[in-house]
Amino acid sequence: MNRLMATISIMMLIMISCGEKERIVEVPVAANCIPSPPRGVYSVNLNGSVEIWWYPNYYEDDIKSYTVYRGTSLSGDFFPIGTVLSEIPDPAQYWFEDLDTGNGIQYYYAVSAVDRGGRSSDLIVEEIVSGTPRPEAQLILSDATDFPDQSGYDFYPGLSNIAQAYDAPTTDLFFGVSAGTPMLIARRAGVEIQDYGYAGDFDAIGVAPDDGWATPSRSAQAIAKHMYFLRLLEGSNFHYAKIYVTAVTGDFVTFYWAFQTDPGNPDLSPPAPGSGTGKLSSAHALPGLIAEATLLTDRFSDPPIVERVAWTRDSEFGHQTTE
Repeated sequence: MNRLMATISIMMLIMISCGEKERIVEVPVAANCIPSPPRGVYSVNLNGSVEIWWYPNYYEDDIKSYTVYRGTSLSGDFFPIGTVLSEIPDPAQYWFEDLDTGNGIQYYYAVSAVDRGGRSSDLIVEEIVSGTPRPEAQLILSDATDFPDQSGYDFYPGLSNIAQAYDAPTTDLFFGVSAGTPMLIARRAGVEIQDYGYAGDFDAIGVAPDDGWATPSRSAQAIAKHMYFLRLLEGSNFHYAKIYVTAVTGDFVTFYWAFQTDPGNPDLSPPAPGSGTGKLSSAHALPGLIAEATLLTDRFSDPPIVERVAWTRDSEFGHQTTE
């Protein structure tokens, strides 16, 4: 019986293997594959400009360039505003600065990779980011007791960056020393403040919080290397500001400030790399676009030196700007 079953099994295997001809199945692969979309796109809000950053297309050796696109709405059309060449060998990130902007206006950006055959990656919504430029500057306020006329500041609407009297009707914030403690104090009604704690630099924290305001004191101790946020009611709209204290004594405080002129927008400066600014930007190809590579010095000093070149290497970052 066992021998019979074995014989039948062998015959069945022979029939199966010989019943059909052996076939090799070929999976078609497109000869002209488009590049992958760049990843890790994020934006950096500055004074009158927006920087767009992204990671290179690793493991794609035929990438020739990246094209940056801009739109005025997430669902509208995107138009190319510049090209960044991929000639820099293995940069950590590429970046592009859009100088053709206005403070308080929200823009949307996307980036596309272009190969040497002229094929461009698609623009994908997951890598679209938004940017809203906002004014910034550095300011010194004196102690309200000793120099009352130089101890306050009004952020809006003038943004003059000139100190004024602490008790002026328009003063939003003033500096004073109470019982030996230097304090930042919200002055007029409708202004709230909070100490957000230690920050490595002015751009370390970029989005104002929803809550946590110092109520009812409306004040915070002035501490060097601390970030502070303000929520200011202007008319019927809230505006957001941040200040980063660089030096403080019993006589004065020095800080950098940024103020978002776009009502209700808490976006004030760059986020951490890769996290996106509201995660709302990506690109395509335009050969021959001329761009400006800007060598930034002190962002609060004279206007930066501008050289007309295709790209420059700066700390292993690909970099290009345009006006």
